[in-house]
Amino acid sequence: MNYFDDEREQVFSELEKANSIVIFGHKNPDGDCVGSVLGMKHALKTLFPSKKVYAVGTHPAYLPVSEESDDVSDDVIENSLALMVDLSDLDRVEDQRILKAPKIVCIDHHMKQYDVPFAIVRDEKAPSATFIIAKCLLLRYGKIPSAECAKYLYMGLVTDSGRFQYDAEPETLEVASKLVSYGVDYKSMYNALYRQSSIDLKYRSIIYQNFKFDGLVTYCCIDKKTYQALGLTQNDAGGKVNLLSMLDNHPMWAFFTEQDDGTIRVELRSNGKYNVQKVAAQFNGGGHLAASGCKLDNFDKVQVVIDALNQTESI
Repeated sequence: MNYFDDEREQVFSELEKANSIVIFGHKNPDGDCVGSVLGMKHALKTLFPSKKVYAVGTHPAYLPVSEESDDVSDDVIENSLALMVDLSDLDRVEDQRILKAPKIVCIDHHMKQYDVPFAIVRDEKAPSATFIIAKCLLLRYGKIPSAECAKYLYMGLVTDSGRFQYDAEPETLEVASKLVSYGVDYKSMYNALYRQSSIDLKYRSIIYQNFKFDGLVTYCCIDKKTYQALGLTQNDAGGKVNLLSMLDNHPMWAFFTEQDDGTIRVELRSNGKYNVQKVAAQFNGGGHLAASGCKLDNFDKVQVVIDALNQTESI
């Protein structure tokens, strides 16, 4: 695909023109979200030293991130270009002050659900938003601007591709190799990302003791009292859906985590032969064919989601 058609050109032109930029990610941020936010921050600050560039949003404890989010005032946002990464749904932005920004641009790899009122770089076939960012930087500037930028982009790519289990296409591996060439210590990163504490092991044991089968689906529900008793946050507790993956005769799997506000974070996955994105869309969610998510008001609709998954026809 042409990464610099008119709309994509507009995104980078706006970034190059802006004197002040605030970068936003989504609720329940994962490695790709945080990697995109921080990767773009370091890229822009290195390419354009005179610009003011801020990154807002939380960082899950399991990610090897050594820097804090920026403390940004409303006044700064009101006088900055907003860049949203790894999503294109304004309702899912973690810091809703993005609505105060005079202009928004976007970089995302999730399926288009509706037209958006801002310029966007979107590649639905990309394994991660960080992949799109890396590719755009290489095409437009001929380089990854800094080692820190490369580190965070690699973190996003390796986590969203499941350590290249979900996407090992030649171009994906080429981009990964290019990022590593900038000095990414991938061995240390893997150790940091995939190490386990005793609390992690206890939490996994709870999941394995409580998962259920229903038709084609393996699923598990975790309430907030369970993970809070272990000292985990809602961000730490979510993202465990793939512990239930690829069980015999169960081509779809789902994970339901109660959030601090009582709503339910829903993560849906499949072996690629079932489109879980269509199910997520029924509940105002979205994502990819084999990896999507949505939110429920409470646990009462879990069975409705499971039934919808079981009614999904194979591709």
